Amino acid sequence: MRLKAKDYMKFETLAKHHAKKLLDFELENKSWFESLIEARESSFYTHKGVTNHIESLIKKMELGTGYSGVLLHNNLIVARANLKDITSSTATVGYRVAKKSTSKGFASYCLVQVLNIAQSRFGVQRVIAQVLENNPASMQVLQKHKFQTLGKAPNDVTFNNKKLCCTQLELKYA
Repeated sequence: MRLKAKDYMKFETLAKHHAKKLLDFELENKSWFESLIEARESSFYTHKGVTNHIESLIKKMELGTGYSGVLLHNNLIVARANLKDITSSTATVGYRVAKKSTSKGFASYCLVQVLNIAQSRFGVQRVIAQVLENNPASMQVLQKHKFQTLGKAPNDVTFNNKKLCCTQLELKYA
């Protein structure tokens, strides 16, 4: 289902007031995320754990080495996106979307938001992304937005007792 005009959607910089909504988002999608990426520590899945996580990300934003945002749809977090390891020329991008919110354009929307922030706020010339082979939807989103494959590391990551290939991609700005 695509977004309707009446749907409320807003991409916001992650802040302390998002703690409850972020915890709800992460708990509701825990098994979905863990089927695609490495599991978080169990201590993360508490109000204190999420609050500490948010405070850590805010500190990185204050230092200019990271950026974290959340996508609210009808006042619920349905996706989040971040930039990390920001330098004067590069940043690494990542995002996650709620299982029930996939195939609705939310990943693309988040990616565009953080790419705009990477360029306008941080002036980066290159954005890096990494995708495991078990996540073809994420690969499609990145390729749709002109990311080019840099290389593959075959059997680079062991995930759920299975060796997976990891693809590194980049987007260069002219």
